Order: sequence, then C-alpha cells, then structure tokens
Amino acid sequence: MHTFGISLLWLCLQVTIVALSGVVIYWSTKRLGSRTRSFVLSSSIGMTLLLALLAFSPWPRWQSSWNAETVIEKTEQVNQTSLPPVSSSQESKSPLIDRPRVESEWGTVWDGFLKGLKQEPTINQTNSIPTPAGMMGWMFAGGFLIAMIRFLIGYVSVKRMVRQSNSLNGSTAEETLDILAAEQQLTRPLRLLEHGQLTTAAVIGWWRPKILLPTAWRQWNQEQLRAVLAHELAHIEQNDYLTILGAELSRSLYFYHPLIHWLVSRLRLEQELTADEAAAETSGGAGPYLVVLAEMAVSQTPYRLTGPARAFLPTHSTFMRRIEMLKQKRSLKSVISRPARAIIICSLLATGLLAAGVRGSQSSLAQQPAEAAAAQPAAGPVDFNESMRSKHEGFKINSVPSDALGVLAFRPAELLKQNALQYAKTLMQRAEKENARLYPLGIPLTEIKTLTLIFLTPEPEDPCSRLWDYVTVIETTKDIDLKQVTVNFSGGKLTSRDGILYLRDKNHSGARLVILNNREMIFAKQEKALKQIQEVRKTDQTSRWAEQWKPIEKDSIAALFNLRHLRELIWKNQCKIDFDESVWRASLAPVWEHADVITLGANVSNKTSLQATLYQQQNGEQIFKTLDAAQILGINMLQQHEQQILLQKQRGQLVKLPLVKLALQLVKSIQLEQQGKNVSLTAFILDLRDLTNSTTILVPAMVEARQAALRLESLRKLKHLVLAMHYYAGEHKHFPPAVVMGPDGKTPHSWRVALLPYLDENELYKEYRLNEPWDSEHNKKVLEKMPAVFKNPNDNRSDYFTSYLAVVGPNTVFGKSTRTAGAVGAGFGGGSSPPLKQEPSAGVKLSDITDGTSNTIAIVEARREIPWTKPEDIPFDGTKIPVVGGFYAGGFNVALCDGSARFLPDQIDPKTLRHLFLINDGNVVEFP
Repeated sequence: MHTFGISLLWLCLQVTIVALSGVVIYWSTKRLGSRTRSFVLSSSIGMTLLLALLAFSPWPRWQSSWNAETVIEKTEQVNQTSLPPVSSSQESKSPLIDRPRVESEWGTVWDGFLKGLKQEPTINQTNSIPTPAGMMGWMFAGGFLIAMIRFLIGYVSVKRMVRQSNSLNGSTAEETLDILAAEQQLTRPLRLLEHGQLTTAAVIGWWRPKILLPTAWRQWNQEQLRAVLAHELAHIEQNDYLTILGAELSRSLYFYHPLIHWLVSRLRLEQELTADEAAAETSGGAGPYLVVLAEMAVSQTPYRLTGPARAFLPTHSTFMRRIEMLKQKRSLKSVISRPARAIIICSLLATGLLAAGVRGSQSSLAQQPAEAAAAQPAAGPVDFNESMRSKHEGFKINSVPSDALGVLAFRPAELLKQNALQYAKTLMQRAEKENARLYPLGIPLTEIKTLTLIFLTPEPEDPCSRLWDYVTVIETTKDIDLKQVTVNFSGGKLTSRDGILYLRDKNHSGARLVILNNREMIFAKQEKALKQIQEVRKTDQTSRWAEQWKPIEKDSIAALFNLRHLRELIWKNQCKIDFDESVWRASLAPVWEHADVITLGANVSNKTSLQATLYQQQNGEQIFKTLDAAQILGINMLQQHEQQILLQKQRGQLVKLPLVKLALQLVKSIQLEQQGKNVSLTAFILDLRDLTNSTTILVPAMVEARQAALRLESLRKLKHLVLAMHYYAGEHKHFPPAVVMGPDGKTPHSWRVALLPYLDENELYKEYRLNEPWDSEHNKKVLEKMPAVFKNPNDNRSDYFTSYLAVVGPNTVFGKSTRTAGAVGAGFGGGSSPPLKQEPSAGVKLSDITDGTSNTIAIVEARREIPWTKPEDIPFDGTKIPVVGGFYAGGFNVALCDGSARFLPDQIDPKTLRHLFLINDGNVVEFP
C-alpha cells in the first residue's frame, strides 16, 4: 500500500490539472450553448477515466527531477575538472561555500514532502506504524469500495425499477412517442413504461433505451405530454445515459475530489438544458415550453426519490433549476460544429497527456515489477540460458529428413505467457475470433506446447518455385479434442490406417493432417511430403544434425539451416534470391559461400537472449572477420536509418521505428567468438519495451500476410475452375451453361456438377444421378462431398455452401440455358443415367465473347446460401449490379474468361463492373 499511496497522490494531481482545464474551457464556452458545454464536461470526465488507465502504464513520463543532490553532484564533477585542487585544510573549513544555490525554497519543501511519503519502514520499525503513503492507500481502497458499492446498488435499483414498471403499449403516450420519433427520424427500438415512484420522466438504458413516466402523466394535457417525450427523446439521441454511467464511474473512482463532483453535477444540468432546447423546438419555442414546465412543476407530487438510484435519475431540484435557467432569455447555439469538437478534444487530450506525464519515480503501477526486476543483479548469459533450459524438454528432430533444408521449432504456449508478448497474444486471439480460417485446427496457440516446421527439399522438376515447402509437427499441452479438430479441419471426415488417423483439409484438397497420438499431430500441404516425414519417423535413426542441435534443443526457440544444401540447390538451379546483391556480396558473401550449417537458439523471459553458431570445415577466421565487420556496418546503417525516420516524420516510416530500434539494440549487443573453425555469436535484448513495441507491428503484419495468402489460395481455385471450363469447351465447343438439363430434358443441374470430370472428380460425378433432382435422397449424399475447389479458404460456413458462383443474365458468360445435356452424361458415365445421343446445347462459345476473354468475368466469389449442386447462381438483369464478395475486407476475387484471376476493390466503379459482366457490350475496361 505504500507505493500505491504515492501513485494516488500523483493521480490526484493529474486529475486536478485536467479538471481545472475542463472548468476553464467550460466557462470560456459559456456563450456557445448548453450542447457545447455538455460536450466539454463529458470530454473532461472521460479524460479523468483515461488518467486512471494510464496510471497502470509506464508512459507518458515528462518527469524532470529538481532534486538538488543530482545537480550538486554534476556541479562537483565540473568543478573537479575545471578548478585547481584544494588543500585539505581549506576543504575541511568550508566544503560547500562555493556551491551555487540550485533549488528554490518551495522545491526544497516539496522534495522533503515526497521524501517523507517515499520513506519505507525500517527493519527495526514495528509493523503497527504504517507510512503516510500506506495509510493513504488503505483509505482510498476503503473509500473506493464504498463508492463502487453505492454505484452498483444504484445501477441495480434502476434496473429493478424498469422490471417493476408497467408497459404503456397502445396508450396515447405511445402514439405521441411514435409520432415524435418519426419526426426526428429515430430508428432505434423504444419502450414506454410508467412507475409510481417517479416524479419526472427518465431515460434508462443506452443500447435499447426505455422511457419511464410517472403515473401522473395521465393528468397531463397533450402539450405537456409532447414536451416531456420530446425532452426524453433528445436524451436518447445524445446518448446521455451512457455519458452518465461514465460520469458516475468517475465520481466513484475519485470520490475524494470536489472538482469531479462539481463536473458531474454540472454535466447533469447541461444535459437537461440541451434536451430542453430540442424539446422547445417541438413546443413552439422557449416561451410556450417554459409555460408547460411551470404548469407541471405546480402539479408535481411532493414525493422525492431517495437512495443510490438518484445518481441515474433526474431529481426535483434539477427540474426547478431548469425552469430558472429557461427564464434567462439567452441566445443559445444548439449545434456544436466539428471544428469546435476537434479543438475541445485535442485541447483536453493534450492536457491529459501532459498531466499523465507528471509522476514521480514510483508513480507507475505497471512499472513496479520492472523496476524491482531491474534492481536485482542481472544474471549472466550462461545463468539466464541455463535457467531457461532447465524448464524445458528438448525439441524432437526425429521427423527431420537428412536432406531437409532446415528446421524451426518454438514453444507458443510458453512464449505467449511472457509480459513482452502480451499484446501479441491479444492480437492473435482477436484474429482467431474474427477469422477462424487463420487457425484451421481450432486449437488456440496458448495450448500448443511445441511447433516444429521442417523445410523440405523441393521437387527436382521445379525447385525454385517451391523452395520453402514445409511440414509442421504440432505437440499440444492438453489431449486433442478429436471431434473439434475433425470438424474444423475436414468437416467431420477422417480415415484410420494402422492406428493413425488421417484427415483431409476441407478447403485445400492436397493438405493432410495426421493425428499420431493424443497430443501430437503432423500437418502437410502435400501428401507426398507427409509420407516422407512418416518414413523418417519409422526408421527412428539418429539425426545427422544431432551434435549441432543438442546445444539449442532446450531453448524457447531453436532453428537449424542446412546452408550447404541450400547453396548447392540455388547455384545448381540458378534460383534468384530476392535480396540486394550489392549488400550481399560486399558484406556477407564469405558466410554464404563457406558456412555449412547455421543454428540459432533464443530464450525470452525478463530479457531476451539469442545465440547462433556457424559450422564450417574451413575459412572460420574469414567468417569471423566478415561478421565482425558486418556488425559495425549494420550499426552504422541502422543508426542512419533511425535518424532518417526521425527527421522525415512520415507516418509510414515512423511505424518502422520500433523495429529499427530493436534491431539496433540487438546488433550492438552481439559478441563474437571463434572456436576452432566454428564461429558463435551471442546477443541480448535487455529493454523489452522495444520487443513489445515491435510485436505491435509484426503481429498485425503476420496476420495480414496470412490473409493475403488465403486470398491467393482463392485466386488459384478460381483459375482452376476457369481452366476446367476451357477443358469443357474443348470437348463441347462451348462453355457450360448455368443450368444443365438431365437426360430426361427436364431435370436441371448446376454447371458445377458438369465441371466435376474436368476437376479430377470423375468418381464423384459418376456417383451423382443426372436423372434425379439435385436434392434427391441419393444426390444429397453427393452434396455432402463438396470438392474443396468450390470452397473459399476464408469460408467457415457449412461444407455444402459454394463460395464461387456465376453471374447469370442476358449477355453474360452463363447467360444461355440448355434444353438437353446428354453429351455430358454420355462422355463420363453420368452416374446411373443411361447414355444418350449427344445433342447441341446452348452454352456460350469463345467466339461469342467479343469484348475479349481478358475483359469478361466468368466466376465470382460471393457469400450466398446456395448449395454447390443446386442449379442456382446470381441473377443479373444488365443494369443493377448484384452484391458479391463478403470473404475479405476491401474487395473480392473474380476469375476472367482467359484463365486469370484478379482482386477487385469494393469501390470499383459500378459501370466498370457491369462492363466486365457482359460479353459483348463493346466497352473497353480499365482495371483499378
């Protein structure tokens, strides 16, 4: 409670500064009207709540110490370097005679006051004698508890009054309310109630507001009823109830501060006056409205509301004060302009931030653990790493092939517990809720014990395009929820072989997931890669990198890269690396040309440690010199880049500043050591604020990169569908129509079914019965087996809803329908349907697309509740543009008739989109 009391003292000073600023601005806006004054008061109170939150943050801090001792010490250092030595006799006589006076009288008094508050009890002091700051902390805790209990009791009392109220459905009051709401264009749902304990009307609630009337409303005439309801509607339009909740919370938090009580009470009055201005407009002006209020004041009952509920309800004294204020015939401005709002908010925000920076050395509650940790002696690199490694089990590399390019392993559950990564954890959890596709297994990262990425050697036929193909081995902290994983990943479908469960990704036909046991899984994008990993696990042989892996196997993050194999692969196949060759060759070429294996180990706790080792058979000294020179070059480059960012002050560049600072801190801390032919380096990040700030940039960037990857996957699926359309056209001389008729010439089927043979889904096509409707009992079983190519990777709906649809209408790619479709059934069996003689169908030919295949949309992605086998798509009449997309923010993917795919923005010109849908309108299209 000692440090807590000191923090409260500074918080009280901060609140006083903000409250006084709010009072000054309030009185300076006296002539601008009650709406402006109400906005000033609510903004001031909101800033006081922000100050309470900033008390738990180590920033901002504008502290500049006025302690005399620090200044004297600096003065002494200057004097010692500039003045001749003084004899001991002279020094003993008057050691401080020549010292300048650097503090004021008030500064000395304030220093003594703070020093007394900061004084901790000594060892011999009994616990029964608390410090002044500790007593202040306990007093505040007790007062705050009482104030919050009062706040909660009042809130519950108001809610109970609502439950006890009687509905006024069908009454004249409700009819009047409906008329007023229509006149003011209020669309929010409203309820009208009455309660016997009220003397004046009140609004309860914000999201679904309720208007409570006293039972005396039945004696009101129509003018009085209309005035009261208009007044309450004004409160609803201004969200006054929500503002009052924040104000009462601020008053409970700062129960000891008289300025806060004044601001809250004044806010209530200004809100009432603002509502009076709005109600007066519906009552014919301020004069008639004042007469109505005076008549109601005379007829009011003497009953007065008591208890904590008064904080949320208007009182009789406020009602009478309103009448007195309305008698003062002043010119009131009822609308506050946007510039005025901006000026008020910026002024109060600047004042609040400046006030929040006024804090002592122990003022930040959030800073206390960090300061305590900093006070402890720092552990050396060996002690820190060894203490972290003692908590871990070694990463397993029994799944890594001998020809793999590398392996990266880390411990997500442990890393996300670290304070420096809490913001990253919050962002990841938010991304997980907003887009489940980012986490297709449905297992939170906080429940994943280890995650091991194995980078495989690419296929010989195309090594450069798939240079970073990988397989992931996942180990969880809890037993795997098999049902949840199966539903999320494969839509509930799984197979079993030799006691091992196999799942196929419902959104990616090639991806596989293997559940080895209760807590271990393997994910691979290609089945061939999965088999390769399984074969390695069966041999159970010692890895070729066991010796290099052992020093880092128990770190929080461990990585090993087979640089020799990667180098040979790139040189042999002439793959280009996306890197500035001038920098590469000038600084790091010896490392690239001579190092065989690179390992990296990292640990994160109250600080971050990184260790790397470069293994090679020769040229170790040259590599050491190269890294030594590269460190100096890197420091200079990063310092210059940091200065450029600060000088330019561009928003796009300032965002990168935490990353540059983190990299600079890391490079400066590097220590190199040569052990025989091998070279090792160690680095530390002691200030974890740079790491925390960097995660605020890296994590959103990683999430956005993952979203971009999903968009690219959707583009690939669209290209696959258009390619299948061209295969279809190659055999049938036209694209498939939107609706394909069955062998009987009557039963309609979707073009998606007709494309199955051209999508490597011939067996599924044979299973589909063309002589039965798409929703027959038999074809419903086929419906449940929707190919992944019809599923957008960002679509988490039921498996059978397609994400890719055709735009159907006159002069579109799917604009023509067919009368018979025996050709498709005869060519591929058509399930159980008998073969028929091929007859011409009415699909669009390539020659019909006179606008050009690169200017015509074939397929779009759209979030519609349409099963994939249902012969239904998006209708288009040629004028009104249909709604498409819905899977990605900012735009949608489309496939063009030439086999390409594009991402179009939501802001695309409707005329351009119309031209893209039509095949022969003759307009030239310019893509955005």
